[in-house]
Amino acid sequence: MSAAYMETKSDILKSNISIVRVVSSFYPKIGGSITHTIELAQKINPYLTDQLILAPKTSLDCSEFDKSLGVRILRIKYPALKKIPLIPMEPLIQVLYSISVYSSLRALKKPDIIHTHDISQAVYCSIVGKIFKIPVVGMLHGSTSAYSPVNGMYETILAKLSSPSHAFVLDDGSEAPYKFKKLWGDKVSIVYHAIDTELFNKLPTNKGILKKLKIENAEFIVLSTSSLITVKNIELAIEAFKLFFESVRSNNIYFLIAGDGDQKTFLINLVKSYQLENNVKFLGEVSSSEVVELLSIADVVVATSLYSNMNRSVQEAMSCEKAVIAFDSGGTGKLIKHMENGILVKKNDVANLAKSIQLFYNSQDLKFSIGTRARNFIISERSWDKRIKQELEIYDKLLTRK
Repeated sequence: MSAAYMETKSDILKSNISIVRVVSSFYPKIGGSITHTIELAQKINPYLTDQLILAPKTSLDCSEFDKSLGVRILRIKYPALKKIPLIPMEPLIQVLYSISVYSSLRALKKPDIIHTHDISQAVYCSIVGKIFKIPVVGMLHGSTSAYSPVNGMYETILAKLSSPSHAFVLDDGSEAPYKFKKLWGDKVSIVYHAIDTELFNKLPTNKGILKKLKIENAEFIVLSTSSLITVKNIELAIEAFKLFFESVRSNNIYFLIAGDGDQKTFLINLVKSYQLENNVKFLGEVSSSEVVELLSIADVVVATSLYSNMNRSVQEAMSCEKAVIAFDSGGTGKLIKHMENGILVKKNDVANLAKSIQLFYNSQDLKFSIGTRARNFIISERSWDKRIKQELEIYDKLLTRK
C-alpha cells in the first residue's frame, strides 16, 4: 500500500497506512508504559487508515474499556504458566505469545506495519514480520536493566538475536538510548514522553478529595505518583517528609502516596516506625483522571528514584503546573532545570530534599512561578503533535523502501 499523505485540519498529514499494534502488557494492568501505549494509539489513530491492537486476553472482563478506547482491540491468547522456582518463565511466555500473534496475523488482512511494544515482542515479531514481509517497528519504553542486572542481560541477548526494521527508544533518562543505538545503530530513533496537556492541566482544588481523605485541614500537601517498586525509592521520600514534618511541627501537613507495587508493605511499616500514620496516606492505584484530581490538591510533587526521574508521572505533574522536586539521577537534568521549572537535589541527599520541600512551604510565589514555567516547558517540548509526526515519518520511510 502506498504511503501517500492527505491534508487534514491539523498540520499533521493524514496517511493511508494501516498498522497492527502488538502489546504484551495492557489494560487491565496499569503503569506508565501502558498509559503511554494507550495515549499513542488514540492520538495517532486519526492519521491512520486502520489500526488494530493485539492485546492479551485476561480472566477479567475488559469489554467496556475496549469499546470505549476508540481503537479496535483484538484480545488473543496469552500463556498462563505457573512460576517454577529458579526457572525464568518470562522468555517462554513471550515466545508463546508471539506465536499467538503470528496465528492472529495469518487470519487478518495484511497491515502495512507491525508496531510492537517491549523488547521481547520487538525481537520475536521481527521474525514474524520477515515471514509476512511486513516492516516491524519496535517501541522500547526504556531499559529493563532498571529492574535488575539479569533483566538487562536478557534484554541485550534478545537485542543481539534479531532487530526490528526500526525502533523508537524512549529517553526516560536511563541508559536505553545509548544501549540500543550501540546495538541497532541507525535503526533507532530517540523519542520522549508526550503528554496530553489538555487532560493534564491545572484544576481548581478538589475539595471532595480533601473531605474523602479527611484532610480538610491540610495547609500543605506533598504528593508522589510513582509506583511502589524498588527502582522508585519511595522510602527516601518518606524519610525526607519525616525531616520536613519534624522541622515544621504542624499536624496539618500531609504526604499522599498514589500507586501500588511490591514495596507497599515495606513502606507502610516504615511509616509506622516513624509514627507518621496520621500524616502519610497510601492511596493505592489510581487512574490518569484520578491523578489529575490528586494533583489539584497537591502543593509539591516529589520524585526520588536513584535511577532516573524523567518519567511520565513527573511530566504529568509539570503539565498540571505543579512544583516538582526530584533527585538529579539519570538524565533528569534534561527535563528539570534547577530553580527554573523545578528543583533538582543531589541523588540520595534526603536532608536537602526535605529542605527543598520546606522552601516551597515557605514561599507560595516560588511554588507558583516554577509551576507555570514547568507547564510551559511541557507544552513546548512534549507535545503529541511532534511525536506523531516522528512516527508517521518513519512509517513512510519504511514503506518507501519496500
